[in-house]
Amino acid sequence: MKPLLLLLPLGAVLALEFPDESSESDEHNDGQTSQPNPPTDVQSDNPNRPKCPQHWFTSYRPQGVWCIRLGLTTMEYQGAKAECGTYGGVLTGIQNSWERWLIAQEAVRQTLYYNIHIGGVWLGAQRNFNNESFYWTDGHTTGTEGIKWGPGQPDNDRTNGPENCLQLIALSPGYWNNPGKYSGFRTGDIEDYWCHKKEPATRLFACGMKGPPEN
Repeated sequence: MKPLLLLLPLGAVLALEFPDESSESDEHNDGQTSQPNPPTDVQSDNPNRPKCPQHWFTSYRPQGVWCIRLGLTTMEYQGAKAECGTYGGVLTGIQNSWERWLIAQEAVRQTLYYNIHIGGVWLGAQRNFNNESFYWTDGHTTGTEGIKWGPGQPDNDRTNGPENCLQLIALSPGYWNNPGKYSGFRTGDIEDYWCHKKEPATRLFACGMKGPPEN
């Protein structure tokens, strides 16, 4: 795997198919958006291109069609990895800022349904042994365009051992009424985290798998 170097610029280079129920951006109590705006530099879609199965988002990556879905549960990293396997997939990386926006919006949609204000989404990434970078584990994601670190991240806080996994933070508008650890974060920001920890109490996971080939 190629190392995922830190703190490089972001960009978007693909189109995605969204289900009708995808959520809109929300605002928190200071009037600023708590969720990222969708990227504007997106390739135009073609309705004749192949689509992923039902319940999966379709991502047209430069390296091929990639399918993404999210699940809502409470489990640590290895449990989430196994859960993706039951769908025929793996924990997914994030190719660019458009995919990051998609995952963030879907995570908020799922948590809002249960009136939950904060969730962490496990991603398919692991820290390199030299502790200086991360790499994508899904065998398909490339580059660093999908990374947007939260404030002060990555920090590799060793309170509970090394933070060798990555999670994407999803915050609902209600979170800003009682801000805590993630008060400086925006939905879609990423942090390094302990793979064996389940906090936040609401845990999501983002799965990915190869989609149908394009002729």
